[in-house]
Amino acid sequence: MKSKDQEKNEPFFITEDVAAEMAAAGYEFKPPGHARTKSVRDLYGWQFGEMLEEAIRRHLGKADAASECEPRGEGV
Repeated sequence: MKSKDQEKNEPFFITEDVAAEMAAAGYEFKPPGHARTKSVRDLYGWQFGEMLEEAIRRHLGKADAASECEPRGEGV
């Protein structure tokens, strides 16, 4: 049995081997329903060699151009 200090210092993740052991023991791993993953290419149209900030700026610029909202706020 591991001490509390040993357990505290170990990273928590489930490898394929651990998942197989859990499945053999009757456990089923289901990721939480609220967690989602998506690639930076899917989110912002990132292109090789480009800084993430550039991709985000380009993506937001396209979203603003497609929006029919008029600018509001101070200085408008």
